[in-house]
Amino acid sequence: MKVIYVDDEELLLENFRLTAKELPRIDTLHTFQSGEAALSWAREQPVDVAFLDIEMPVMNGIELARRLKEVDENIRIIFVTAFEQYALQAFGVDAVGYLLKPYLSEDIDKQLKKAFYIKSIPKKEIQIQTMPDLVIKVNGEQLKLGNTKQEELMALLIDRGESGVTKRDAIQCLWLGYSSDSIYWTTMSRLKAILEQAEIGDILVSNGQRKYLNTDKVECDLYQMLQGDADAIESYKGKYLTRFPWAEERNAQLRRIKEERKP
Repeated sequence: MKVIYVDDEELLLENFRLTAKELPRIDTLHTFQSGEAALSWAREQPVDVAFLDIEMPVMNGIELARRLKEVDENIRIIFVTAFEQYALQAFGVDAVGYLLKPYLSEDIDKQLKKAFYIKSIPKKEIQIQTMPDLVIKVNGEQLKLGNTKQEELMALLIDRGESGVTKRDAIQCLWLGYSSDSIYWTTMSRLKAILEQAEIGDILVSNGQRKYLNTDKVECDLYQMLQGDADAIESYKGKYLTRFPWAEERNAQLRRIKEERKP
């Protein structure tokens, strides 16, 4: 298994490396002194099991666990702590368990064994087409989003990608002149329920009041074109999310990209 261990104290990292080095279940082990470094690694490299110290500055282990689960819900979380009272909180973020300090190699192996026998959740293949209009397919089946405003809100989230959408952004684009924000929350709630029912609710992420799409979990023609993919640029015919007036600004950008590719 591919394992990471995160602790802000170098001596404890070295202790874990020495204690775990002979365990046959570990194929690779990488250690990190900050949650930010571990999260960056997990975005680029596969991780099966994450041992996380709870008490860390800036980003503690519980917050890191939540963010690792956003990257890949199949990462098995094991908290490393000197305090047993953290156990219930640990299971609140879908942790496999916790490793109580001080520990022996057999204690680590016991946690790895539990992690090994937990079945992975099959990953959904999510394909998003925005040109000329919005089509979302999950494992090849088209996803029905219900009424037009739910569909348009999803389109706006896709368009904004990792930059995200606030309530104010959404109201200005979808309900310009509407004074109440309840329609936004109702539409967002219904959209999230549809995505949860399709078992892809994790593609929507919250950061305070901002909602955004986890672009790493989807394949989208818009993102491919913005990244300079030649096939995506070639297939663009000048139309993008054609039913939504706010999409014209992005469409103008896509036209410029197409023009720049001409010989």
